[in-house]
Amino acid sequence: MTEKQIENGFWLLDKKNEFPPDSITYPTQYNGQTKLNIACTQRSDLTPLQQKALIKEWTELLPTCKNVKLLWFTTTTLQAIFDSACLLNNLVGLNIKNSSIKSLENLSNLKNLKYLRIGDSPKIESIEPLKALTNLEVLVIENFKNVSDFSLLKAFTNLKFLTIEGGMYKKQKVDSFDFLADLKDLIYLSTTMISTTNTRIDTVFKLKNLKTLNWAFDLTKSEVEKLKQELPKLKYLPHRHVESNLKKIKSLFR
Repeated sequence: MTEKQIENGFWLLDKKNEFPPDSITYPTQYNGQTKLNIACTQRSDLTPLQQKALIKEWTELLPTCKNVKLLWFTTTTLQAIFDSACLLNNLVGLNIKNSSIKSLENLSNLKNLKYLRIGDSPKIESIEPLKALTNLEVLVIENFKNVSDFSLLKAFTNLKFLTIEGGMYKKQKVDSFDFLADLKDLIYLSTTMISTTNTRIDTVFKLKNLKTLNWAFDLTKSEVEKLKQELPKLKYLPHRHVESNLKKIKSLFR
């Protein structure tokens, strides 16, 4: 992981290193590359029949793209395309910008997956299928409207990056953040646009390897002091969450 990824998140845009590469729309543009960025939906230049045909082409081609290690979908991902991508057994990273996906069931096929982002996906019904992804090191979840219990994530002891956030106008409900206590390897934790009954940060104090914290709730000066004491590796904390001026807060982490 680069220092910029540690500060800003694993999926940080890095065009210099083709992360992601330029997007392609048509299957004929795929030439066996290991990094693939697909933008095949929401095409205003296509008729509905042409759009439907294009989606069918991709659902048929994707399972044959065995060279692909990192896959981005940068337009709305449909269930059929997602399910086809889940047949790529060698896939290591999957980034979905937003989706109309309801079921994550086929994720269980991706035994080698390490890096997963599922952006704005309010129709997802359950995160139970995530349990099969025992090698996950990076997980980003955004606006899972029908999910509030994330306790099963406590089994993901290999996680190094975790983001749980709401949408632009809708907060993500979280029953409890107690599961964080088991994620001892976390170096990056981001929670934004969250609705929960317990906003206390005590559980975070147990994450001794944490370097970056974006906490969804305001922190007092005393809480920042405690973070400094309990988390010696912590380097990055957004100043907007602190009830003090910027110069004082910066001095706490020198």
